[in-house]
Amino acid sequence: MGGQVTRTALDGRTLHGHPLKASMCPKLPAFLPLCFHANTKGSQIVMDKTQRSVRRIASFCNAITFTNRPIRINEQVRLKITMKQGCWSGALRVGFSTVDPSDLSSAWLPPFACPDLLNETGFWARALPEEQCEEGTILSFWLNNTGRVFYRVNGSSPIFFFSGVPTGEPVWAIIDIYGLTRGVQLLDQMMCHAEFAPSGIAELQVGV
Repeated sequence: MGGQVTRTALDGRTLHGHPLKASMCPKLPAFLPLCFHANTKGSQIVMDKTQRSVRRIASFCNAITFTNRPIRINEQVRLKITMKQGCWSGALRVGFSTVDPSDLSSAWLPPFACPDLLNETGFWARALPEEQCEEGTILSFWLNNTGRVFYRVNGSSPIFFFSGVPTGEPVWAIIDIYGLTRGVQLLDQMMCHAEFAPSGIAELQVGV
C-alpha cells in the first residue's frame, strides 16, 4: 500500500514523510489522553470540546480524522459508534499513518481513506464490515510489534485485519467516519494483553 505523495499542502510544500525520529516515541507521557487531532480533519467533521467525539454533518465522505498523538505498540484504539445513517453503503475505515497529522493541511485530505490515502506514502487503512458497525457497537483496533493490525467488536476475540505497518517509527491512528457510520466517540485507551501477541492469538481473517 502507498505510493509517492503528490498532493501539496497550503504552504506550497510537498509532503514526503514523517519528520520525527523513532527514538522520540518512548518520550511521550505515559498517560497522555487519546483524543482526535483538533486541526487536521475532513471538511464534514464537527468535534466536541473534549476532542473525544466527532460526527459527519453531511454527505457520506470527507470525514477523515486522526489521533492527537502516536499510538503505542499493542495500545488499543477504542471507539463507540454513536450515530448511524442508513441511506449509505459502506462503513467506518480505520488504520495507521506514519505521517504526523500536524504536518498536513485539512485542505490536503482526500474524500476517502480507502483508496485515496492508500495511494500516498505512509498511510495504511481498511474498511470494517458494515454488519460490525451498528450504532452502540464498541470497536477496538491496534498494531502489534510485527506490523500486523487486529480489531475486535464488543469484546470479541481479536480478528486479523491487515499487515505491513512500520513499527520502528511513530504511527497515528486514522479513523474515517464513512458511509453508514456518522458519529464516533473515543473511549479510554487500553493495552492489548500478552495472550493477544502474535504467538498466542486466535486469528480470524477478514474477508477481502
